[in-house]
Amino acid sequence: MKTPHPDAVPAPEGDVDVAILGAGAAGMLVALAAAARGLSVLLCDPTSDQANNFAISGGLFPAAGSRLQCAGGVTDDGPQRWLQDVRDFAPGAVNEHIAESVAHALPEVTAFLLDGCAAPLRWLPDMPAPGHSALRFHSVTPASGAAFHAWFRGALRDHAGITWWPEAVSVERRADGFVLGAAAGNERRARQLVLAGGGFGANAELVARFIPGMAGALHNGSPTNNGSTLALGLAWGAQLWGMDGYQGQGHTHLGGATRLGMSIPTLGGVMLNRDGQRFVREDVGPSALAPWVLAQPGGVALEVFDAAIEAQLGNHSAYQQAVAAGRVMAADSVAALAAQAGVDAEALQATLDTVAQCAQGAASDALGRRGFARALRPPYKASWVTGALSHTQGGLLTDAHGAVLGTDQRPLPGVFAAGGCAAGLSGLGADGYLPGNGLAQAFGLGWRVAQALG
Repeated sequence: MKTPHPDAVPAPEGDVDVAILGAGAAGMLVALAAAARGLSVLLCDPTSDQANNFAISGGLFPAAGSRLQCAGGVTDDGPQRWLQDVRDFAPGAVNEHIAESVAHALPEVTAFLLDGCAAPLRWLPDMPAPGHSALRFHSVTPASGAAFHAWFRGALRDHAGITWWPEAVSVERRADGFVLGAAAGNERRARQLVLAGGGFGANAELVARFIPGMAGALHNGSPTNNGSTLALGLAWGAQLWGMDGYQGQGHTHLGGATRLGMSIPTLGGVMLNRDGQRFVREDVGPSALAPWVLAQPGGVALEVFDAAIEAQLGNHSAYQQAVAAGRVMAADSVAALAAQAGVDAEALQATLDTVAQCAQGAASDALGRRGFARALRPPYKASWVTGALSHTQGGLLTDAHGAVLGTDQRPLPGVFAAGGCAAGLSGLGADGYLPGNGLAQAFGLGWRVAQALG
């Protein structure tokens, strides 16, 4: 007999206003926001005892123009400026069905979590990211997906209007709503259904079909991202969008258990191949770096930085986990670093000399990097990383309120979607993923769904 998940309570009797399939970032946000409006919520997730993408993420979301950001001294940012960054990062490949709606929803989400849920949210003044023209990331304390996920679980457990149903359920769509049934024979009815499952990054067949360049690549997202919720919408005639889009991760350690995080290149770090040569302008962003790293000998790169950069990473949970796992080398000289890393010392020295010239304005970068924050100095730090697929961005196309659109462009009655199974903010392979887009869509579109439910 399966041991009940500690979050589980008996499934409710009678009808509910809304059933949500998936308890990731989107599903939990929709549940809290819908319940706050007085709707009865049934939250279904048979994999709730496993870490989802939210729990293993960095837990960061952009909310341009939030009151926390303004209070921190950034008063010239706002939804339109963030949206322009998204469009500049993925020219011609932005999901305009939801972009404006999500951008303006995010400050509202922060206000709801702060005022309606007493969430320990804060704006992060030390979290620069490629492609972002302002410091606009928010998270809980500590800043990590695991901590943010844990807070949501606690908030949901305490809410009388939300009931967990951690069983595998079948879903039948009828003219008057939806019937959800469990293996034990229990049935519950819901007037509306929110599809909030993960993407398809763990489904090798779908990855090979839609993102062939990442077929066989390391997947460091949750194994629960099997595309099952997406398939349910397709069976009802839903339309897909942006299926080539994905979040790559160019700073992942072999095995996928840890990663360095996204900010090291922004702070001045560089990436080298086994020959001690740079191979990409590192400011393309952590997602776009993934295929570049995979294309190097052995599919790895040496990320080089220094102690001064490390001193700025105290609030970066991913980096701290990597250090604790012993994945970061330290050396007092280039020769010592080369010996530890197993690269040619002369080549490494020549590369760092060129980087110093670029940082000091004495040379321009042959790879086209727009700027180097500083010349690297001893003591040096370095770590071998690889490229990985973190999560997919393509999915069920929705309108601005999260209603799933059919192939005839009309909403499927009563069917909404947000999170991994819904079309994200941008396509364009890995290049179009601006850091934070995943949680931005999950929270922003999830908020719109919760307001649209009747």
